[in-house]
Amino acid sequence: MFQIHGGSRNKMNGLACYGKYFKENFELQFPGLTWAHFDTVNNAIGSVSTDDLSNARKLLIKQLIRKKVCRAKDGYHHIIFDGTGVCSYKNAPVDNAYYRTKNDTTTYYAYVLEAKLLTNDNMVLSVASEMLNNDNNEEFDKQDCEGKAFKRLAARIHEDFPRLPICIHLDGLYANGPVMDICEQYGWKYIITRKDGNLKKLDEQIIDKSSKEKKVFSYPVVVNPKGKNVIYGDASFCWVDGLTHQDHQFNYMEGLIPVYDPKQEATEFTKFAYITNLEIKDSAVDNDKLEKAVIARVECGRVRWKIENEGFNIQKNNGFNMEHKFVRNSIINLHKYYILLQIAHIITQLAIKSKVVSAFLAKDGRATVQLLWTMLMSVITVTLLDAEKLYAGRAKCQIRLE
Repeated sequence: MFQIHGGSRNKMNGLACYGKYFKENFELQFPGLTWAHFDTVNNAIGSVSTDDLSNARKLLIKQLIRKKVCRAKDGYHHIIFDGTGVCSYKNAPVDNAYYRTKNDTTTYYAYVLEAKLLTNDNMVLSVASEMLNNDNNEEFDKQDCEGKAFKRLAARIHEDFPRLPICIHLDGLYANGPVMDICEQYGWKYIITRKDGNLKKLDEQIIDKSSKEKKVFSYPVVVNPKGKNVIYGDASFCWVDGLTHQDHQFNYMEGLIPVYDPKQEATEFTKFAYITNLEIKDSAVDNDKLEKAVIARVECGRVRWKIENEGFNIQKNNGFNMEHKFVRNSIINLHKYYILLQIAHIITQLAIKSKVVSAFLAKDGRATVQLLWTMLMSVITVTLLDAEKLYAGRAKCQIRLE
């Protein structure tokens, strides 16, 4: 369902009923299996444990790391954490769900905290996820709920990947001592967004630092990379060593990046600020190397947006239909569909990044990923696949990425 962007259980049943060769093609692709009504599929998914599905995803990611499809960057595998709403319910699910009451109307939420591995090929691959549960029957509070889920999710990732060098990316909700405790306990590096108002005493420490402990510089950048006429601006950067919070020592980095607004014909500045326990080695030896390293660290912090754009946005709006209520009475069973969706998205990203598909997309600007899925759906619906060619293609082969 997720792999072909089926969208819903009802639509899959409709394809099987009215698609001329849909069922036959399914059975050709999966010898020994018979097409089942999706109510039967739903019952089967309900009988599988969440841990078993999570374990399948874990083994897939481990294999990709072992085969060096996912390589470390600067010595670390970068994992981005973020939460998102999956769907909401007017009626309470049978298991514990967080809720909000407004104007005497109560809404129940299925909300997940997700961890995605960022690869050097700009793929964002789901590593683990934690559905927020409401064992204490409390109203939904984003900061408190995500904080509790982070402890459980971090523990699971550490258990699954105990020797993997990890650098995690977090938003401003996690700029606190308990999160730093967990990172230090597991030996993780972190890059945490610092929003204005977070860790207020940090500003005093930054001001009090001497010029030797604080590096401030500007760097020319192109502010309109897609424009016909090149416009330059100065990006400002700052790096401060040796800050503290609740006995935790870390560094601060900031980038003030110019962005050109063609409508206003003016350049505006966007601030990106982070705290991190990553160090810059030999920073005092070479000033040019230090500046390049600071710019690279700030750029590394900015990749956190990919979990939203390349992850959640695609899964919600580009065929995976993540916000659909695949299960209407249980957020635990909904989580199982969510994990299957994540596995399908991993496979999809690998297929799109393969040399064959990448070359096809690059050859003709009119070809898009969405067009490929539309064509695929047409083929498997109205055309009977050639069994001989299909089985011949099952020979073991290596798919190389772009």
